[in-house]
Amino acid sequence: MGYKEEYNKWINSEFVSEEDKKVLGEMNDSEIYEAFYKSAEFGTAGMRGIMGPGTNRLNTNTVRMASKGLAEYLQSSDEVTGTPSVAIAYDTRNNSESYAMETAKVLAAAGVKAYIFDRYSPVPLLSFAVRHLGCDGGVVITASHNTREYNGYKVYDNTGCQMSTEPAAKIAANMEALADPLNIATAAEDDANIIKIGDEVVEAFLEAINGCGTIEEDGYDAKAAAADLKVVYTSIHGSGRDFVMAALEKSGFTNVKLTEEQAEFNGDFPTVAKPNPEDSAALRYAAKIAIEEGADIVIGTDPDCDRIGVGVILEDGNVRYLSGNQTGALLVNYLKGQGTLITTIVTSELGPIVAKAKGINVELTLTGFKYIGGIMNEMQAAGKEDNFFMGYEESYGYLTGLHARDKDGVSAALAICKMAAYWKAQGKSLSDVLDSIYDEYGFWLDAQESFVYEGSEGEAVMKKIMEDLRSAGASIFDEWDDENKGTVEYIDYKEGIGNLPTANVLKYRFGDSSWIAVRPSGTEPKIKVYYCMRGATEAEAARRKDAAAACVGKFTAV
Repeated sequence: MGYKEEYNKWINSEFVSEEDKKVLGEMNDSEIYEAFYKSAEFGTAGMRGIMGPGTNRLNTNTVRMASKGLAEYLQSSDEVTGTPSVAIAYDTRNNSESYAMETAKVLAAAGVKAYIFDRYSPVPLLSFAVRHLGCDGGVVITASHNTREYNGYKVYDNTGCQMSTEPAAKIAANMEALADPLNIATAAEDDANIIKIGDEVVEAFLEAINGCGTIEEDGYDAKAAAADLKVVYTSIHGSGRDFVMAALEKSGFTNVKLTEEQAEFNGDFPTVAKPNPEDSAALRYAAKIAIEEGADIVIGTDPDCDRIGVGVILEDGNVRYLSGNQTGALLVNYLKGQGTLITTIVTSELGPIVAKAKGINVELTLTGFKYIGGIMNEMQAAGKEDNFFMGYEESYGYLTGLHARDKDGVSAALAICKMAAYWKAQGKSLSDVLDSIYDEYGFWLDAQESFVYEGSEGEAVMKKIMEDLRSAGASIFDEWDDENKGTVEYIDYKEGIGNLPTANVLKYRFGDSSWIAVRPSGTEPKIKVYYCMRGATEAEAARRKDAAAACVGKFTAV
């Protein structure tokens, strides 16, 4: 069916709201094409897209389609015994709560028990709840750190891990096979199959993360250190607010100031261009307060509270914002114990180098916390769950406990504050400790560039860029005159590397173990370029990064 036929089907359907029909009626042909030229893709991260009417958008109807596909998958799964059950959470984005209830209503009508939170909830809480309640799956309505016009439908398996490729494909096939995708049965909100999740699960979650980041040493007074640390926290209008504040208070952090300008639950995210703690601009309100009040650190979480950003207040009154790789390396350096660090192929070399120096095993996997969670599940199945040391990604996501199978901004906030308190008690800031790590292991500059290509035309552009890069191979760096470059190792993960699944990722490794990686984002219309460059000094590493980036830029410039 062509895009115009789909459009006409929607605008004439009794199952599409009058509000959406009004929007459809005001669309021009280009807008109709973008909204209907394809169906919203359902992958291992579920669906994510711009909100609005249309098959290629997030709306009540596409949420119902996904929920029906999920219900049919669970009812046909050999792993489900008895009545299937699903836990549902939602963040503070516009329409998240209503989409969550639509999910519950479709599941309930299909005979699936739907446990839905009675409040805005972080992603890690949903992951925990699936495990705690023994559910067969989970759904979070969120678009993480995307801009305000986006929302998403994120699906989890019975371990609290993001759903893997095979079951996600079955859900997508179920959606494709729906007789009338717009006519999907829904139950009433007070249906017996819709059960609210409240304080009991929240308290269990806070108790489960309480020990994350704890260090017990003779002569170290953790309680006094926690009370002495001055923290400014911003939830960036998201779901982490009450959970981060409660977790810190529970562990004795009594000197924590909430950034009021960004504390309101608001899906328009009025104080930021993008609610992403990877961008230091999202932390500027908190940083201003921290500088004025002489705080030690700034922390900020994104709307679904699975990512966290950190800023260290320096003695001169400036702020040193830590990258996701730097925070990860600091945590690896701080945490005690042995076991296995799980991280990704686009994460800096620094954290793994520190881990190996401590005798910690390192396992690399593909980008996406579902892969980290998957390895944790394998460890648990082998009776080696306690061997898990920590998992993290360069994209500001960390997990330091066994309570969840996804990145957790709540427990990470707790671990980071415990780390900062510990080092403050030793007379050091996190900035001091990071510099000492560089002194010991060499300077590694990690950076990322994103090239955005919107809409249907953008998809074609991204595909061509990746094709051109594959055709060129390692030759893209032939003109880069660098004494440390050496022979360039070209790695294409689409060919399958080791025991990793195939992935649309290219990596170029140089003679001194520096590298560059290129991949299309799985959740946004962009190509990401990752740099991990070694240098005798920061200036040298930056110079090398800029020279290498010019080689890549010949392909990404459009």
